[in-house]
Amino acid sequence: MRNARRASARIVLSAFAFLCISVIGCGGDDAGSPEPTSTQATAADTTAPTAVPAVAPSTPVVATRAPVSTTAAVTRDDGYLKAPEGNPRYGGVLKWGGIGNSTLYDLHQTGSIANMGPQAPMFDLLVQVDPVSWDSIIPDLATSWDVTDDGLTYTFILREGVKFHDGAPLTADDVAASFQQIVFPPPGVLSPRQGLFDAVTEIVAVDDGTVEFRLKEPRPFLLSAIKGGFNVIVRKETLDENNFDLRRVPIYPGTGPFVTDSLEPGVVRKLKKNEDYWNPDLPYLDGVEAYHFDLGPKTGAACLANNIDFCFGIDPVAEERAPDSNIITARIFPTVPLGLWMNSNTKPFDDVRVRRAVNLVLDKPALVDAVYEVFPTVPGGWLMPTDPLFEDYWAEVQDQPGWRSPTEEDKAEARRLMEEAGYGDGVDDLDLIVRQTISFFEAWSPIVQDVLARELNINAELRPVASGAWYEEAKNGNYDLSITGFGVTLPHVADYWSNAFRTEGGYNFIPYSNPEFDNIVAATQSESDPQKFQQLIDDGIELLDREVPMIVFGSLFVIDAWHDYVHPGGAATKGANYWEGMRNEIWWMEER
Repeated sequence: MRNARRASARIVLSAFAFLCISVIGCGGDDAGSPEPTSTQATAADTTAPTAVPAVAPSTPVVATRAPVSTTAAVTRDDGYLKAPEGNPRYGGVLKWGGIGNSTLYDLHQTGSIANMGPQAPMFDLLVQVDPVSWDSIIPDLATSWDVTDDGLTYTFILREGVKFHDGAPLTADDVAASFQQIVFPPPGVLSPRQGLFDAVTEIVAVDDGTVEFRLKEPRPFLLSAIKGGFNVIVRKETLDENNFDLRRVPIYPGTGPFVTDSLEPGVVRKLKKNEDYWNPDLPYLDGVEAYHFDLGPKTGAACLANNIDFCFGIDPVAEERAPDSNIITARIFPTVPLGLWMNSNTKPFDDVRVRRAVNLVLDKPALVDAVYEVFPTVPGGWLMPTDPLFEDYWAEVQDQPGWRSPTEEDKAEARRLMEEAGYGDGVDDLDLIVRQTISFFEAWSPIVQDVLARELNINAELRPVASGAWYEEAKNGNYDLSITGFGVTLPHVADYWSNAFRTEGGYNFIPYSNPEFDNIVAATQSESDPQKFQQLIDDGIELLDREVPMIVFGSLFVIDAWHDYVHPGGAATKGANYWEGMRNEIWWMEER
C-alpha cells in the first residue's frame, strides 16, 4: 500500500504542485516575474483546492441553490472589486450569526471564527484570495507585486490614498509592523501561522509605498500564506502602543469596509459602513451585526426562525429543513485537525506509553458519530481529509489499532502499556479543560472523561474555560488534557504538521518537540520530487504513529446557510478555509 500511495503522488505531482508559483520558475525561464495589477486576477499563485473527503458523510461541497455562477472576481474598468451580480443593491444591515464570543481580540494571535466573523469586516489584507472564484490571489492593499528570479525577494507596491478608521494614512511601516508581529512575535505573543513564514528573514519598508519580504530560501506557497484571512493590516502605532499584543484591545483601527459602532462582548458586535473606504463602490451594506450563537442547533434554530440573515455553522437537522424556508445552504470543508491534546510536560503524558494507551482505547469512529447531528465531523488521521494524499492514506490505516473502534485486544494492550509505564493503578486529579461554546468540544469532553476512567483508571475533572481564554491557558501549559481543534491556512502538512507538532509551532501547546520530526516538516516545505516528498510523508506518519503527540479524532465540516435575499458573492460556497470571505465587502441584500 505504501507503493500505491507513492504512485498516487503523481496525481498531485509534488509537495506543492497545486501551489506552484510561476514567478519563481515553475513555468520555466520564460515565466519571469510578472507584475499583476489591480485590474486583473493574478496567476502568480493559487489557493489550495477544496478536496471533498472521500469518507465524508455528506453531499459535495456545493450550495443547495448556488446564487451565482462565475469564474473570477468581477472588477470595474479601473480595477476595483465589485459584486459579481449585475445590479447589486445598496443599503440594509446584515445580521450575521455564529460563534462570535471571543475575549481574545488579536486576529494575528488567534485562528477562530469567533474572531473572524465579527472582526474581519474591519480590516484589509496585503493580498487576498479571489472572493468569488477562490482560484487565484488578487490585489488588496497591494496593487501589484514582483518576485525575483531566485524567489528570495517579494516586493509589494501599496495602494495610494488608503486611510485607517482613525484617519491615519496607510504606509509601508504599518504593513511591515503587522507582519513583524506574525513572523517575529515578541515573547509572550502567540503566532499560529508563524511556521509558514520560517524562510522570511526580513520585512522591510523600502519607502512609504513599498514593502519587501526577504527570504533565506524559496517558499513557493508564500503568497498563499500572506493572503491568509487572519493576516490583517493594522497600524504600527497601535502595535507599538500595546507592545504588539492586542489580545485585550476589543476595538482598534483597520482600513476595512466596516467600522465598529458598538460592542456587547459575547452577544453582538455592530458594524457600520466605512464611508471613507478606499474602494469607491464598496461596501454595499450599511452595516453588519455579528451575533453570537453556539455552533450547531442554536445557530440552526436562529436561522430557521429568520432571526439572522447569514448563519455560520448550522446543524444537519436544520440543513434538511432549510430549503422549505427559502434558505440556501453550503457545506464547506476547512482544514481543521480535531482531537485530544495531552500535555507532554506533565505526568503521566510525558511517557509515550501512556499516550499510546490512551490512543488505543478511544473510539474515534464513535466520537465522530456522537456529534454528527450537533456539528458534523468526518474521520481523519495524521493526514487531514482536505489533503490530496488523504484518500490512499486513510484506506490503509482506518482499520488499524488506534484508528479503528477498539477491540478487546487493543484494550488489553493499552492496559499492558499503562502497567509497563508504572501506572497500572491509574492516575487521579488530572485537569481536562473544556473550551466553552464549541458544542462538539463540550459534547466530547465528558465522553472522553468517562472512557479514560473506565478503561485506564485515568481520572480527570472537567474545567470549562472561555473560548478566548482557552488559548492562553493552553499556551501557558495550564492543563493536563484538552479537546480542541485549530484551523490552518493550507491543506498541507507543511502547515498543519508544522503548526501542531513542530518545535514551538504556532499551535504546539502540547508541547511536543522532536528534532527528527522538525527536519521532516522543514523538508516538506521545499521538496519538489513526488517520490521524495511521499517518502517524507511516510517517515512523518511512522514517527507520529510511534510518538502519538496528540489523539486525532478527525476534521469538521461547516454547514453555512443564508436566506435567499442575501447575496454573498460566492464567498460562502468556496474555499477550504471558512474564515476567508467573511469581510463582506461585496455582500448585498435585496429589499424585503
